Amino acid sequence: MAMSQKSISIIQAEITWLSLGEFTEISGLSSAQVQELVELGVLSPSGASAREWLFNHQSMALARRLRRLQQDLDLDLDLQALALGYRLLERITELENQLCRERASQLRE
Repeated sequence: MAMSQKSISIIQAEITWLSLGEFTEISGLSSAQVQELVELGVLSPSGASAREWLFNHQSMALARRLRRLQQDLDLDLDLQALALGYRLLERITELENQLCRERASQLRE
């Protein structure tokens, strides 16, 4: 039996929150690197201070992608440069997707 769209949405809405310690252990980033990413606005944990920070699955996915990008390309860049590069790649992807939607819309007209 196939799952309904509502069921899929509910499953995707389930979020596991991770403390800073759990987040650094799973992501492979150091506490200092995570704090730098938070200061740069790349990661947005809930909580007022590092002791209270909780990270969701989206933050984890982003951190792991940044770490993998750094390792795969054997980059010796600081996190600020890496985060900027990643943001530019994300923006390019967003613009490409928007362009595809607009072209599809024009073809339907």
